[in-house]
This record gives sequence, structure tokens and C-alpha cells, in this order.
Amino acid sequence: MNLTASPDIKTQLRNQALAQLSDTLNDIMKQLGELKEASEGEEKNPAGDKYESGRESIHQSQTLLDKQYASLTQMQRQLKEVPVQPVEGVQDGALLKLPIGNIWVSVPVGKVEFNGEVYQLVSKDSPLVEALWGMKAGDSVDFRGRKVTLQEVK
Repeated sequence: MNLTASPDIKTQLRNQALAQLSDTLNDIMKQLGELKEASEGEEKNPAGDKYESGRESIHQSQTLLDKQYASLTQMQRQLKEVPVQPVEGVQDGALLKLPIGNIWVSVPVGKVEFNGEVYQLVSKDSPLVEALWGMKAGDSVDFRGRKVTLQEVK
């Protein structure tokens, strides 16, 4: 892969990642709606301990989904602010080509496929990115007992 072949690849990766986040947020909203319906059904059918444990289970699920929703919404906002202009070294917004794969320093979305290539979207707090921080193409670092050479930075 040649990172310079597609000048707007970061913008396209961002759009793909935002679409994935949006799909996940829509799924969470659907699950929250289903839990609300289940909760209303539980309220109409009080049956002692079984009623209380069912309500508690629904409440725990709602709390977990609310936290996921808040986290993903924050990630969406952060992703929209990641710089997409070309850079020389490893920093926020850098697109990296490494022997282990392609990495975009942005937000920890995970894998995004684009034009037949897989890109790992990670935060600047990722251990590998922290080890590479500030380096330029051709620089190497010892990371977890392996030499990692930064092949390209865009």
C-alpha cells in the first residue's frame, strides 16, 4: 500500500468510521427501546422476587447501554476533530504504514476497511503509538521485544 496514492484517505477513513459509529449508536438506541418496553411489561406484572430481579437486570442493561452510548458519542465528536492534513511525524492524525499493518492515530474505533485495505484506528494513548510518538518514516523502535520500523507517515 502506498499511503500517498490517495490524498484524501484520512477524510474517507473518518467518514467510514463515523458511519460505523452511527450504526452502533442506532443499534444501542434500538436496544434501549426494547429494554424500555420490557421494563414497562415488568411493572405491570409484579411477582415478588422474580419481579425485582427482572427489573434489576433490565436496569443494569440500561445502565451499561447508556454508558456505551455516551462513550461512542464522545468518540464521534473527537473523531470529527482529528486533523486530516498530511504530517511528517507520528502525531495526532498521522496515518502510519508499519510491517504489522496500517494505523491511523485518531480514536480507538478498531478496524476499518477501506478500498480493500484494513486500517486500525487507535488513540494517541495506544502503547505502540506512544512508542512511535514524534518519529518519522524510516525510524525504528524496540516495541515489546520486536523492532518496528515506521515505513511511511502521512
